[in-house]
Amino acid sequence: MPAAANNAYDAIIIGTGVAGLSTAMQLAARGKRVLALDRRGISSGATRQASGLLGQMRSTVASTRLLMDSIRTLQEIERLLGQQVYRQTGSIRVAQTPERATELRGHVEVARAAGLKVEFIDRDRATQLMPYLRTDDLLEIAWCPEDGYLNPPELAELYHEACKATAVHLRDFCPVTEIVVSGGSVQGVVAGGETFRAPVVVNASGAWSYLVAEQAKQPLPTAGIGHYYYTLAPVAEHPVDANSPTLRDRENLIYSRPAAGGLRVGIYELEPDQYDMESLPTDFEMSSLVPKADHPSVVELIEKSAVRFPFVRPDLPMTLHTGIMSFTPDGDPLLGEFAGIGGLYHCAGFGGHGVVQSPAIGLAMAELILDGTWRYNPDELEADRFFDMPQMRDRATVKARCAQVYADYYGKLSPPPAKR
Repeated sequence: MPAAANNAYDAIIIGTGVAGLSTAMQLAARGKRVLALDRRGISSGATRQASGLLGQMRSTVASTRLLMDSIRTLQEIERLLGQQVYRQTGSIRVAQTPERATELRGHVEVARAAGLKVEFIDRDRATQLMPYLRTDDLLEIAWCPEDGYLNPPELAELYHEACKATAVHLRDFCPVTEIVVSGGSVQGVVAGGETFRAPVVVNASGAWSYLVAEQAKQPLPTAGIGHYYYTLAPVAEHPVDANSPTLRDRENLIYSRPAAGGLRVGIYELEPDQYDMESLPTDFEMSSLVPKADHPSVVELIEKSAVRFPFVRPDLPMTLHTGIMSFTPDGDPLLGEFAGIGGLYHCAGFGGHGVVQSPAIGLAMAELILDGTWRYNPDELEADRFFDMPQMRDRATVKARCAQVYADYYGKLSPPPAKR
């Protein structure tokens, strides 16, 4: 649709990944004129590089319910647009040590308290669901029938179609160079040599989010962390059906899903790559990152994969992938305003969960911006929850904390659920 007169909008979204597009879509659905800007192509950042698992079981009831809301919201969007991107295949979570078995039982307890369908299954049932899965060493196996996966670019396109059908104007290759602030409130942005005016600006710029926040002199504690996965070409003797479940094996630090007739497997390694986004070229494209087969993370990924999928070998045809995730010091996203600048909202730091959280996040951001209400627990999500911690304004400290959160994502045993 044509741009607003005099470049004036109700809201400007910086970043067109799934979180930004979902927020733009929900604001437009409430009658707001929205401009969504991207430094490069539409949804060309972490969204396009994401692996696409949609799992709902988490270590707290609140985070589990948020993801349950996301799945329901996504299915409503699919029905509204007459398109389907989500494949509900179910998921399997495995434990092969007594400690991991205890952890998994705790996660199941939390999931059931949140109302998520989950049950324990035996090895025979797991083998029926995933014939290529090694099960002889497993002590506990949990089955979540309502989980699944999707291809993230298809989700971005779904949001894109919804945005084009409403009052959202999209501009690509239009990097924001200034956030305009006057009288303690945001007035708009300068991007691509033009000034765009709006009383609301949303920083949804992914791994670049802390740099965008710095334009307004706000210390957003996020950091860019590298992530690796591969897509294995189909193997005739070990077929992976598109309706096979996804898998999470925390002890081996890996997850998997069907992809392109083969198997996609990723790792949350203990020593991840870290990125200083300001050191990258202004025309940097995340798709330009090409992993090497001898990278330590790739070597470990294939070794860990072979433990759970014995047919996997480094000489099999596979495509290696990597991207840059945006993490926070506690692993939860940063949503909302900082004191001092009204109308500047942050929507960043999803730590690899941006795809699965995005349907619910768009709703939450629209309600926060327009109604001033929180759909979810603000204590876990408020953008300024680190504001009174001076150490969280030091980039080296933030980077170290974020890298540890990434390493702990699978590597650290979750504590037992709190007594209710």
